[in-house]
Amino acid sequence: MLVFAIVLPTLSLLWFMSRVIANERLVVGQKLAALYQDKLAEANELTESHFTNYLANLDTNLISANAYPLLRQLVLQEHAAGLVIWDAAGAIIYPQSSVISSDDAAIGTPLAEAWQLEFSTAQTAQAAARYAEIAATSPSPQVVLQARMGRSRCLARLGQLDSAITECSRAAFAQPPDNLDFQAALRWRLTADNARLLLLSLIARTQNPGNTTLLPRTLDALHTDLFNAPPQQLPLPANQNLFIARKVLDALRRQSPASADSPRADELNKLITAESLSLVAADTQPSAAGQTDVFFETTVDHQSFIGLRHKTRSQTVLVLLPKSGLESALTGYRDTFARSEVAYRITGPAGEYIGGQPDLKGKPFLTAILPASFPGWKADLYFTGSDVFEQTARRQIAVYLWTGALVILLIFIAGGLAIRAVGRQIRLNQMKNDFIATVSHELKTPLASMRVLVDTLLEGRVRNEAQAQEYLRLTVKENERLSRMIDNFLTFSRMERHKVAFNLAATRPGALVHDALESVHTKFNSNRCTLTVSVAENLPDIRADHDAMVTVLVNLLDNACKYTTENKQITLKVFLRENQVAFAVADNGIGLARRHHRKIFERFYQVDNSLARHTEGCGLGLSIVKFIVDAHRGRISVDSVPGEGSTFTVLLPVAGNDID
Repeated sequence: MLVFAIVLPTLSLLWFMSRVIANERLVVGQKLAALYQDKLAEANELTESHFTNYLANLDTNLISANAYPLLRQLVLQEHAAGLVIWDAAGAIIYPQSSVISSDDAAIGTPLAEAWQLEFSTAQTAQAAARYAEIAATSPSPQVVLQARMGRSRCLARLGQLDSAITECSRAAFAQPPDNLDFQAALRWRLTADNARLLLLSLIARTQNPGNTTLLPRTLDALHTDLFNAPPQQLPLPANQNLFIARKVLDALRRQSPASADSPRADELNKLITAESLSLVAADTQPSAAGQTDVFFETTVDHQSFIGLRHKTRSQTVLVLLPKSGLESALTGYRDTFARSEVAYRITGPAGEYIGGQPDLKGKPFLTAILPASFPGWKADLYFTGSDVFEQTARRQIAVYLWTGALVILLIFIAGGLAIRAVGRQIRLNQMKNDFIATVSHELKTPLASMRVLVDTLLEGRVRNEAQAQEYLRLTVKENERLSRMIDNFLTFSRMERHKVAFNLAATRPGALVHDALESVHTKFNSNRCTLTVSVAENLPDIRADHDAMVTVLVNLLDNACKYTTENKQITLKVFLRENQVAFAVADNGIGLARRHHRKIFERFYQVDNSLARHTEGCGLGLSIVKFIVDAHRGRISVDSVPGEGSTFTVLLPVAGNDID
């Protein structure tokens, strides 16, 4: 029943734990989904807010007639791939493709004559002189600028590179006159930029160290006009701006390998690419097609992009974004899940990858739809690293497993203790039953003997006085046997009820030995036991109860005599060992196996517990001895070899050294 009481709760607990563990992953998944549901809502809110700010920024920058500040911001900061702007009527505002002529060499003008000398008749020296005369006398700043460029070209053909560079520099860095109209200002900028391009080609042909500072100055002047014009300045047409930008980029790459990888060259290359794509998009993308203020997928120049078409009262703008550059539009997700154990992936209506991490494995633990500005887009959340979901589940499962293991261990410990207690009680009951049978046998035998002896004496069936004395002596012997047995019973009863009180006082070991020998003298003589006594001299006193310690010695001597069959040789030695007084009782009797050394001091224990044994006793003598010795803070030990005899040694602390 005890085993059943242990096994049934254990099996029930194991079944319950298996059910809990099976459901734990579902519970953990639901908890984490609930936790990150709020995170997703926060990411959507931030994304919508960023999109609103993005549109507001477009509105602010669309007020200007110069689109280049907006283009720079979108390309360099927002990673846009292109930009197209239409007016309310659908006409292109940016990028415009047109040709602005910077040539004032109409037929019959002085510049036309110089052109004829330079290009038609190849009279280079005369052309250079004519250009110089025009530059010195013409009232038109635009004509002066072109005359200096012409003279620079002629000087370069004549091999006068330094003079050509000097003349071209005057044209390249000339200040525009005030109060130019729109067309005149554009023509001036275009002529100045052409002069700077000519200057770049001339510098590349010379080895003059003095030109080392002129080259960066020229590139800076060109770069300032490329995509950097302030909002109030009218820009060049996109195609001509693009032509100049490519020339500048080539010059930067030729300047040195370091310049080719410089931030300026990298920015310029991005802007050139964006403006080229913008020119294509302006020809292929309708201005008002589709829903506005939403992201959509489109194709420009055989490339796939995400487009955003935004419409105001006066303009419509189209921003082209590569799919790899959409992170700027998804900063709400990036900021929400930064430094998190969660990664996200944004996909479009057809499941195509748009943003986040593209190579996430497994199934997402949570999916959410993005705001309405991102139609059909959804965000999938995944755990990264070693999978936090599994870690959390494993941690909780480990708690359950350890708790269950601890409970099972406690069940087994409690069951083991119960089994041990019940087993001990069963053994104790068995020993008591054996004790009752032994006591009955031990009491019956001397009583039966005394009854026979007394009946014989009463009936006068004795031959002589000597036989009568012998019968009386035997009766006394059996009576003493009964008395010792009853004394042991009474002592055991007091021990069980904790009613034994010892009167400890300074006692001489020799006195204990003397009184013990007096008690066993008669029995030893009648059983022909040879007793050898050795008491060391000058032994210190011990703190002991005199009568109790005499009982200890008497029981040990009695056992030695009892369990020695023939040629009984018994020795009692008293000596000092390690500041303790030792009482050693040795015999040459039957001895004990090692497995009995500890058990013989237990109550009711007998090596031979059969009723047909040759020795008397009920298994209480040695347990009484150990009880008394323990009460005196002493120790008792046995050293025995089967067939050779046993030695029982009692160690008692000397007076003044015992521990209370």
